[in-house]
Amino acid sequence: MIKEKTRLSQRSKPPISPIKRGARYLICALAYVTCGVILVAIAISIKVTALQLAHRFVYPIFVFGDLLRGLEIIELLNLLVFAILGMGLGLATGLLPTRDSRQISTIFLIILVPVILAIPQYIKYDLWIQDISKQDQISNSQAMTIADSFLERRIGHQGVFGFYLYTGQFPMIPTRQSQMQDLDRLEKQVNSKFVKVSGIPPTIVNWLMGICFWGIRLFYFSVAAITATAHFREGLKIVGR
Repeated sequence: MIKEKTRLSQRSKPPISPIKRGARYLICALAYVTCGVILVAIAISIKVTALQLAHRFVYPIFVFGDLLRGLEIIELLNLLVFAILGMGLGLATGLLPTRDSRQISTIFLIILVPVILAIPQYIKYDLWIQDISKQDQISNSQAMTIADSFLERRIGHQGVFGFYLYTGQFPMIPTRQSQMQDLDRLEKQVNSKFVKVSGIPPTIVNWLMGICFWGIRLFYFSVAAITATAHFREGLKIVGR
């Protein structure tokens, strides 16, 4: 009798209309996107704020500032930033009423990790332009023209990409036009003295420095990817996905 009543009650339930089902999916999708936007905003805000504070209080320190800039010490915050992003996106996956929710979140995570890592490069470039403008007392557009000309001469590329390539080899960044003009001469003097003392060609030194700094960047990228993935899986376990 009980089984028959249960079957009858299940049969008596009206099916969910396509409109209600579509509205449900739309609301869940909007909630998921909102969570994603909030998570990205938090991650970017943390990185931008940390960069601005480091640019103001840490990098100006004599000698050590340029060393810490080269080591990109602020990128250690990736542990916090991508833990928040991974866990939050994993938890938000529970909002999606679809079997492919895990795959959807995985794709978003793969896209967001390099994007969030790339955004600080724009901030660093913009802060450098502001420094040139302030030091030489010129407009930002003039400072950008001078900076791009310097990057083109030194590295063969302009803008943010040129700045990214340049800082991957040289931790010291000139903030005056006079420094940019004298940099080649000073570098030749330092290289000649270094060769006399050590006997190692400057090209090998630059090559080793490039390997070192790019190795540091690869390390930070690995930390970001591993941290985000680990916390993403934990978030999925919590929501049972």
